Amino acid sequence: MRRFFKNFNLIVPQIQNSLLPALIFACAFLGYFFYGEISPLARHNLHLIFWFSNALCLAVLIYFNRNKPFFFLLCVALSYMIINWLKHNYSLDYLSTSAYINLCFFVPINLGIFYYLPPQKLISTKTLWIMTAVFLQLALGEYLERIGFMISFNTIADSINLNSLSVLLFLIILVSAFMRCSFTGHIEDTTLFFSMINIFAGFYFSSSSTALCIFFSAAALTAVLGTIKNINYTLGNDLLTGLASRHAYMKDAKKFPLKYSLAIVCIDNYPHLLKIIGTTKMQKLIKMLAIRLGELEPDNPLYRYSTDEFIIVFKNDNLKQSFEKLDAIRREIAASEFMFSPKQKGLKITISGCVSEKKRSDANATEVMVRAHRTLQKTYQFTQNLISKA
Repeated sequence: MRRFFKNFNLIVPQIQNSLLPALIFACAFLGYFFYGEISPLARHNLHLIFWFSNALCLAVLIYFNRNKPFFFLLCVALSYMIINWLKHNYSLDYLSTSAYINLCFFVPINLGIFYYLPPQKLISTKTLWIMTAVFLQLALGEYLERIGFMISFNTIADSINLNSLSVLLFLIILVSAFMRCSFTGHIEDTTLFFSMINIFAGFYFSSSSTALCIFFSAAALTAVLGTIKNINYTLGNDLLTGLASRHAYMKDAKKFPLKYSLAIVCIDNYPHLLKIIGTTKMQKLIKMLAIRLGELEPDNPLYRYSTDEFIIVFKNDNLKQSFEKLDAIRREIAASEFMFSPKQKGLKITISGCVSEKKRSDANATEVMVRAHRTLQKTYQFTQNLISKA
């Protein structure tokens, strides 16, 4: 029964992350098939929704300096413009143009690359190189159109508006993305997966102006809502450990009871340890440590305050009680081994910490934390693997 509830708790967040994107896709799909072609005014409104959603999302991503969905939406916007331009110039003959067939080849590949981009800052040198690569592809596509070269296994099928190579590429990317978002459960991965489904449907029925407008608008809207939800989530949660973040601590600090003690927990020799085991193993170590701390202190709030610091709030506990609990945690961590793989020897680490009790003279939780931090820094000058009182 315990295993069932553990698995159920893992599934519920994924269902919550998928609910809104799946609903948007379902509405777009059912709306197109039940209502068919819509009026020019309705298509114009959907066209405006598409560009407004893209502009809003790009503005949010630039403000929060997020790179992954930015390139994703750039690809979506360029695809939408190119298809509409081809339809305007060639009518239904656009399906057999080399520009469209090559576009159907480049788009799924780019979406797959952008989907697996590691989250990094948008304003960077790497962004410049990626933008250059995107526009070089546009130049290459224009050149291939001039010489009449098509990247395809066979001629296009008018019934689905996609050739077999493009369908295969889309399916590979979608299956891969589905496996990734099912495994990670991240909001951003799930959102972009459903956005790609809408883009695939938009290409699949691109001969219909209504379908093109509906599905590409749904793709942009899904990306916008998912991006906003993901940013809101990351403000309150640490993505690496799943613990509440520094921002959540500052928000929750206003609701702490009148009596509490605050504990700061640090990983000893963090810079030296990082240099020895590397970033990847250090991230695994921090995740394992966060899980262990949660197991040792399940009844009180636990926050990841910074790279190597955690905060535990002992509600309704005085300084002595909190000190005893934190020292017991320190001994348990020192006695534990953290396994990176079954074939490797476990790594032993130590932690140091400091406990500070809320006093009447303290105006807020910040003063309690600053006092604990100062005491911990003084302790670090002489020794480690020790719990001190502030």
